This record gives sequence, C-alpha cells and structure tokens, in this order.
Amino acid sequence: MPSINDHEYSIFSQNGEDGIIAFLTSGLKNNRQRFIEIGTSDGGENNSMYLLRRGWTGLGIDVDPENIKRYLARVGHKPFARRLTLALMKVGWDNCQWIIDDYGDKAPDFFSLDIDSVDYYVAYRMLQRGFRPSVVCCEYNAFLGKEPLTVMFEADFSRRRLDPQRGLYFGVSVAAWRHLFEQYGYRFCGVDTAGVNVFFCLPEAFTPGFLDEVSGLQHAYTRVFMDKFRMSGEALEQELLARPDLVFVDVTEENVEDVVADCDRPADEGPQVFTLTQTASADNRPQAQAGTGIPVPSKMPVVHAAATFHAEGYERFGREFIDSFRRHWPKETKLWIFAEGCKPEGCDRVIVRDLHEDAKDLVAFKQRHANNPGARGHFGETYQYMLDSVRWSHRIFALREAALRSDADILVNIDADIVCFRDMPIEFLATLMPADADIAFMPRKNIYSECSFVLYNLRNPVVRKFITDHTDYYTHDKIFQLFRWTDCHAFDAMVAAHRKAGTLKFHNLNEGVPDSMHPFVNGPLGSYMDHLKGGRKDEGRSSDKDLVVARTEEYWTRACSAGQ
Repeated sequence: MPSINDHEYSIFSQNGEDGIIAFLTSGLKNNRQRFIEIGTSDGGENNSMYLLRRGWTGLGIDVDPENIKRYLARVGHKPFARRLTLALMKVGWDNCQWIIDDYGDKAPDFFSLDIDSVDYYVAYRMLQRGFRPSVVCCEYNAFLGKEPLTVMFEADFSRRRLDPQRGLYFGVSVAAWRHLFEQYGYRFCGVDTAGVNVFFCLPEAFTPGFLDEVSGLQHAYTRVFMDKFRMSGEALEQELLARPDLVFVDVTEENVEDVVADCDRPADEGPQVFTLTQTASADNRPQAQAGTGIPVPSKMPVVHAAATFHAEGYERFGREFIDSFRRHWPKETKLWIFAEGCKPEGCDRVIVRDLHEDAKDLVAFKQRHANNPGARGHFGETYQYMLDSVRWSHRIFALREAALRSDADILVNIDADIVCFRDMPIEFLATLMPADADIAFMPRKNIYSECSFVLYNLRNPVVRKFITDHTDYYTHDKIFQLFRWTDCHAFDAMVAAHRKAGTLKFHNLNEGVPDSMHPFVNGPLGSYMDHLKGGRKDEGRSSDKDLVVARTEEYWTRACSAGQ
C-alpha cells in the first residue's frame, strides 16, 4: 500500500511536503499545474517554490509586507517569476472571496494553507463558496489532540498574544480538518512525519485507482515543539487543553457561522497584488524532422543545459565550450555554468554561478574526505580515475543546482568539453526527448553508460527526485557501495532501480546505432557536436577512428580527409 510518507523529501518545503505534493499531483487526470498558497512567506521555505521551478503557475499570499518584499527580491530576476502572482493580504472571512472570484481559480491543482491562526474558518468559507482544489495541504496543530477542535475566531488573531508562554494556541486538529473536508467529498491521505501538515485529495480529479490504497500517518506530534520545550507530545497536549483562559471550538457541535457572527469584525481589507508577468515568446514554431525518427512536438519545449568546470578546465576547454554554445545553440536555450575557482563571463543566455557557494553539501563531502586519498582514487602510488569519487561528484551537484533554479521543460546535463560546430535548431533538441520519455541518455553494452549528454524531463517530479537522489550517493557516501565510484556508475544503478520499479521511462539516444566506445559522435548528437573526451582535447577534435558510422557533415568529412 503506497504511503505518502515514503515520498517525503524537501527541496524548498519546511519538511517533506515537496515530495508528498509531487507524488499526489502525479496522479491527477488533468494537471493544469496551477497552485494557490496562503501563507507563502518570503519564498525561501514554502510549498510552492518547488512547483514554480517545475513549471507551475500560481498565487502566493502573505500578510507580512517584508515577506512580500523579500519574495520579490528573491525571484524578480528569475525566468519563472512571470508565472507568479503575489498578494499582500490578511485573508479573512469575507475577503477570501477575492481569491475565488477576482483571481479566478476555483479549482487549482494544489492548495496550501498555513496562517497559524483561524485557518479552519478561512477554509470553511472558501469551500462554502465553491472552492475545490484537487490536492490540499493544511497545517494542523497536533497538540489540539484527537478531537475535532479549532481555536475561537478572532479577526485580529495572534497566537503569541493569546498564548505568550508557548504559542501553541492556534490552528486546527486533524479530526477537525477531516470533519470539514470529508463533508465535501475529499479523501484524507494522512499527515507528514514532522507532525505539521495534513493532506486531502478530491477523488474525481484523479485517475481511477490512484487513491484507492494511498495511506499515511493518521497523527504525529510536532517534533520541533517537543524539542523546543523538552516535553512529550502528550504532555504538551494535556497542558494546552487544560488552559482555562483559552476557548476551544468543537466544530461538530458549534455552528461556525454563528461563532464568526458573534465576533466584532472590522471590514476585511482587499489585497495589494504584485505580478512579474513578462511577454512569453511565441509558442508556434515551424516543425521539422531532425533525423532521430521521433516526431517534432508542435510546441517546442524550453531547453536549458548545465555544466561545470574548474579554473584549469575553463582555460583548457570551458572557454571554447561556452563560445560554441553562444554561437550555435538555439537562441531559445540557456546554459547554466557552475564554476569552481573561476569567473567566466555570463550573458543573457549563459548564467554563471559559484558551485561551492550553491552546493554546500558538495563542499561538506569533499571536506569529509580531504584526508582520504582512496576517495580521490589514490591507492599507494596508483591512481584509478574510476575510483576518484570527488572528481566525478561535481557535475551531479551542478545538475541539481541547475534543476532547482531552472524553469526549463528539459534540462541537459552536458560535459564542458563538448563543442557545437554548426547551428543547431531547437527542433533537433526537441526530437531527442520523446513525449513519453523521462530521461534520455546513451547506454553502452557491457560497460557503464556514456553520461556526457543526458536529457531530463523536469515536467515529471519523479525526474527531479532522481536528480536529487543522484547527489545523495555522495552526501550519504553511498557511492562507495558501488563497484566503481563515478557519476555514471551511480546513474546506471539508479536507472536499473527505476526500470525495475517502472517509475520512469528511459530513451536510448543512440537507438539503432552500432555500439562503440565513443557513442556521442556516432549518434544524432554527432550531427552538431563533438565530444573532446580524454586526449581528444589536445587534438582539438575526435578522429575518424572514433567513427563506426558514415558521417556526412562537413566537420567530419574534413576530419576524415585530414586523417588520410
């Protein structure tokens, strides 16, 4: 029986929400990739930033103007910012109607609610007025116990003012959330292991059978509060519920509308809305076949590439790599460079970042093995490059950092010793990834895969999890459990596991091409690029001896002529 807790992981979420949301939304029949998050904070830690980076569009609402200001500063220069609307607003009983009517999305694919106060009343009012999100994540208060309880409604609710000692008087119990959402046909899917969030799904929005056996924890006490106060969950619950100065509302016995009506409520203020919408490029481009045998999609995907190199590599091959990208890759594409100890010049299409600044866990991995020559491939006087785990780790962390920041549909993990020798149309890149594929690469017989050019379909959240899991081989030292310690060997282990589980679909870029030790130049990629692997960097190109197929491109015919 699939448990939502088995899918927990965090990219931008406070706890494991990112993974649970990705899992649940993967079962939607018609995922429009629309979200609404109330309590979005400043974008540094919330439930929608990961969705934005995966191509979603949506609305984030927060009551704190400083949070909105920081959010705008954080994402204003990012390409995905055009898909985000921010609203400065204290959501209340009446003005929540703006979200439904004026923003105009009664049925987002994902909805998150976390305002640490009168959450129940806001959700009640929105559902009452026709709001029907497909997947719901609401914060719950574990210390309200197992009964269907929430706090008393106050227009100016403040948990710190009402409970200055602990700040635990807020929110909704799991049972109260179930009472509300199940009235509207929602299915309870469980809570996260951190004891913070509860999840519901609207069955008619899902593919048949997806939710049939989905389960999760029924209740968990919030670990952060137990650690903070050094008390058990049961003790904190008993203490809170025994407070004579606090009012707890049983939602099965009290009429919620009467509770609100009895309160002195000033008029709710409307939102101050911020949009970062930019004019999108044209979607309709000419179709063309590119020699792969795969149909060109009518709408071209957004394609970005990611690479890394150090200072010596930049001078030896990285400079030419970047220059050939600028000259020959499609103008619609972008290149993410994660440099180590050097500062290449960036531009609109080339984004340069410091790998060590962004990937702190890579730095930790290298520091952890600073005095371990074996982790760097040195065994006595022998150096074994396929056991140099540190050397091969950089490109995988660079890939992850690009995946976290890019709004691409397809992200290419590319070696920096690849040069593009003629103009490459976007249609060619589109044909490399079939519509039903998740990852496209070059497997080889009886040897590890060629991973110098791997395409990842970032529209599938499982693919993003694949990328983060790849870095886990290094952050958790799992790489040393393999026969060889390169990124390619870890990649092959993951491919084998996902193929066995049937969780991802893989495409062979060189389907039908004779096997070789240099598959890059013999397949479709060789029509536009050359991979100067190993000693080929000194030669300046691959040679005719590398070819097991007849190439007709001028670049290769010149090479072959020169070799005769």
